[in-house]
Amino acid sequence: MMLSGVLTEIYKDVRGSMKNKREESEAKKAEIENASHQYEKNYRDRHGQIKVFCVGMREPIPLDDVYVAVQFLDDQNTSRYGSPEDVEEAFRQRYPSRSISNSDKRKEGTVVANEKQYLVLLGGPGVGKSTFLRKVGLEALKGENGNFEHTCIPVFLELKRFTADQINIETLITEEFRTCGYPDPDRMTETALKLGKLLILFDGLDEVPTANVDNVVGKIGDFVDRYSQNRFIASCRIAAYKGGFTRFTEVEMAEFDDAQIEAYIKNWFDSTPHQYQYQLDKDMKTAEKCWWALNSIGHHATKELAQNPLLLTLLCMVYDNSQNFPRNRTDLYEKALSIFLEEWAAEKRISREESISQYLDISDEKRMLSEIAAKNFEENRLFFSKDELIDQIQKFGEGDANTPPTFNAREILETILIDQGLFVEQISGSYSFSHLTFQEYLTANYVVRDTRSIRGLVSDHLHDEQWREVFLLTAGRMHAADDLLLAMESEAAQSINTDRLKALFQWTKRTAAPTDDRYTGVTKRAFAIRQYFSIWLLNTIHAEINNRPHEDRDLTLYHSLDRKLHRDLYRESYLQSFRPSVYRSNTGSLYRHLDLDLDLNFDFYFDLNLDLYFYLDFYCYIDPNFYVRVSSEVVERFDRDLGLRIVLIECMEETKIFKAVDLQRIVLRFKTQQEFIKAAREGKTVEFPKESIHDTWLSVLQITDEMLAISHEELESCVRYLRAVELMIDCKEAAGRVSPKVWNGIEERFLTLDVETNN
Repeated sequence: MMLSGVLTEIYKDVRGSMKNKREESEAKKAEIENASHQYEKNYRDRHGQIKVFCVGMREPIPLDDVYVAVQFLDDQNTSRYGSPEDVEEAFRQRYPSRSISNSDKRKEGTVVANEKQYLVLLGGPGVGKSTFLRKVGLEALKGENGNFEHTCIPVFLELKRFTADQINIETLITEEFRTCGYPDPDRMTETALKLGKLLILFDGLDEVPTANVDNVVGKIGDFVDRYSQNRFIASCRIAAYKGGFTRFTEVEMAEFDDAQIEAYIKNWFDSTPHQYQYQLDKDMKTAEKCWWALNSIGHHATKELAQNPLLLTLLCMVYDNSQNFPRNRTDLYEKALSIFLEEWAAEKRISREESISQYLDISDEKRMLSEIAAKNFEENRLFFSKDELIDQIQKFGEGDANTPPTFNAREILETILIDQGLFVEQISGSYSFSHLTFQEYLTANYVVRDTRSIRGLVSDHLHDEQWREVFLLTAGRMHAADDLLLAMESEAAQSINTDRLKALFQWTKRTAAPTDDRYTGVTKRAFAIRQYFSIWLLNTIHAEINNRPHEDRDLTLYHSLDRKLHRDLYRESYLQSFRPSVYRSNTGSLYRHLDLDLDLNFDFYFDLNLDLYFYLDFYCYIDPNFYVRVSSEVVERFDRDLGLRIVLIECMEETKIFKAVDLQRIVLRFKTQQEFIKAAREGKTVEFPKESIHDTWLSVLQITDEMLAISHEELESCVRYLRAVELMIDCKEAAGRVSPKVWNGIEERFLTLDVETNN
């Protein structure tokens, strides 16, 4: 094995310097080999496993089983971010805060450890600094089978144990050898250091008692100078690092990107020590389902937390226990916040002479952080200077009669930066919450303390997409979300403010059938309003095409349709929405079929909006001779498309979405078009059907020209209302409790004229 070979080499040097050489070499060789086995076992037992109690782990997991290759940012210059505005915009878009740099600024961690003899690894809490150091040691123990290219014995030293003024690093290394039964451990330590055969891993400079940091940095610096031929890696939280290691290259650990998150989840569920559970997870594809759930609608903020490996471990535990992520995410975020505020430091047994507890208890700190988060979020500020943070902390202290006289805003901020990591320096002099999710959660925490804040939240921010997550978390934090939902309904109703919009919602209420055993009334009204939008857009396109010269219509439409019809869009996609197993009566599920990201670029809708194909009347723009000229394949496509449309009409009738609507007129119109194509194909003299498919739809659905004359401003108002409805539905799902009576009333009024007058 690698370790015994290195130590045998070291011991030969030891024996060469001893006066008494009468030891039996074979016996010593066996002793060294046994001790080497013990050393490797000790290292794996102590440093080769993961067990994080504060996230709910009860059993350790081998580090090799779950480890995901980490990446470093080896350029400390802010140029990697572009401008400060670019950083803030990326933060708003929930990109990993450290992952917006160019890919060539990121390197795989072990590659950097192989390249650099002296390395300081910096990063926030929970990003995996200690884990990386332990992993490098494991790779060194593997020798040629590992990813560490240098023949070294790893020695892992926890700097939080460096509490005394007198620190003897050589003695600590010797004790590592002595514990495993190495012969002559003092001489072996001296010789190994002299030969440069050690990889010294100094973990957690930030965990050293504050009063002793300078002393520890000095002792380590002297030690490295004295034994410079060895390899050294130290770790420290970025906010706590003040420099001092002149020989060392400083690198910053990047948070996980999507590929790393997915790999970690797979490793996590593959690493269970129980064979039955392992096989079950494999058969059920638990890891894939967890990754899919994390990427599903509504969990973007949860996924943001997964960029931090510690919190990703928490998320894996949560999913493992329930096979889903919670509908109400407030408990999950509260747990994540508590890990940073107190549990992680307690589990690591970090002790400080000065801590935030001498100024604030945890509940007061949460109130302070909530106030800072909310006031900055209200001002649309996600980034702030250090002086601004200090000033806001000071104002919080001045506003509380129970503030102790020892209250010191500057020291409180330093503690939050170093011990808790809730604020991070994104670029020089500019700070933010470590994750936007935390600022949103704390803002919601502030809102629920004051009913006036809830009213202000609704009146000021209902239609602001940046506040969406705050609404959901506020609903989840409230004892009962009735007042919030009623206030949202009243505010949303103000968007329906013109006669034309009122007529549209009167039509929706009049046309959609009432609730039945399969679908709710709002489900049917949502489907109807979507069809209106499709017809409105097609009406605009219809008018544009009608204004073109006849010869242009033939060429343009032929090339467009020949390219797209072969996709069989209806069979593969649109029909799926009518299957009961997919097209559920769940209101929120249906509402997402509305797809309200309206874009007035018509090409975009030809590509993406399936409803357009359903209502598009392209046949009447094509000269009858067209069907004679083109191939049978194209004609068959047209005929098949019309057949699929008839199937869709039958599905509509079966689901009973509309009332007092004669859908059979549409079926007859499609059949007329089929007969027209057949006659034209046979070379018969034919005329276009007198009524276009487009006009038949308008007549059948009772959509008037006045309704289709909706202005751009009215369209925006309508979409604003519909998005508010979607948000209300999601808030209801996220809420801890909602009165059935209140919600049933709100749901009955969705997408009807009644919304105008309800409070």
